[in-house]
Amino acid sequence: MKIDFHCHSFPEAFFLKIKDYYPNEVVLDHDARGRLIGIWAGTPLPAWDHGQRLEDMNTGGVEVEILSNPSMYIRVDEHSPELCRLVNDTYAEACRQSPERFKAFANIPFNSPQAALAELDRTLKTPGFVGALITSNVGDTYLHTPEFFPFWEEAERRRIPVFMHPKPPPGYQDDDIAPLLAFPADTTLSTMKLLYGGVFERWPNLILILAHLGGTLPYLARRIDLGFDDHHFSDRYRQIPRRPSEYMPKLYFDTALGWHKPAFDCACALVGVDHLVYGSDYFMQDSPFMRWTNEFLEGLPLSQDDKNKIYYKNAERLLQES
Repeated sequence: MKIDFHCHSFPEAFFLKIKDYYPNEVVLDHDARGRLIGIWAGTPLPAWDHGQRLEDMNTGGVEVEILSNPSMYIRVDEHSPELCRLVNDTYAEACRQSPERFKAFANIPFNSPQAALAELDRTLKTPGFVGALITSNVGDTYLHTPEFFPFWEEAERRRIPVFMHPKPPPGYQDDDIAPLLAFPADTTLSTMKLLYGGVFERWPNLILILAHLGGTLPYLARRIDLGFDDHHFSDRYRQIPRRPSEYMPKLYFDTALGWHKPAFDCACALVGVDHLVYGSDYFMQDSPFMRWTNEFLEGLPLSQDDKNKIYYKNAERLLQES
């Protein structure tokens, strides 16, 4: 059994609305079979196909997917509530059709704290929703700033998992697409800001899941401590009572795109096998990501019990707590 924390769903109506509201943010095209795709951050995102996804899950041995849509946070403005409702309602229908196969992370309209909390409340009352999605920056704003405090407070109060997916850094312009290196870098930067910003001091029971083995956080954990440890750096890095790395074992990482054993070992050493959850990053039809993830995890020298923790036991624990 596998519970997949990292799998995306992009309703066709969402692509059409995005293209209407923000013509330069997404390119619409069709795949070889004539199905709509939206190209965002250099990546072809297929429009949601319920039946096709079930077939792909069965092939990959995935029992449950928790759906998310990180491209929701391309912009944050007056259109955000409508777009979030559109995607959340599509997810609700997928969960209604196949309740044993699909769950969802709520998309939150961060154009205002009131709108964010209202949609969070609405979705969490809807069968199938088990937590919330956020990206490493939302509309080019990082998550340690006061406008996000009501969300973090409510997420902790409700004990819901919050899944952070990377987004291109603010102003990103390069001839290399962001998912290759900029995505994990922005996960790392965003989490560092949360740690130094005292978010885990204010809300110590937050459940935060980082995509892609935590970006580069496992490799750079002690380097990030330099701001705290070395008096030559600004005093703002010493507003928390402990080193950032001492908070990091609270975090959860998913296994998506983490097919390199030294990287996996580094992540496991930082947070422990009890804080790793299965993630495939599967959404492109015919992508090998799910197969590669399965082959990599099966080949690790872990006990079957530890593998089962990653596949589903840790997920079950998190979902029961929420």
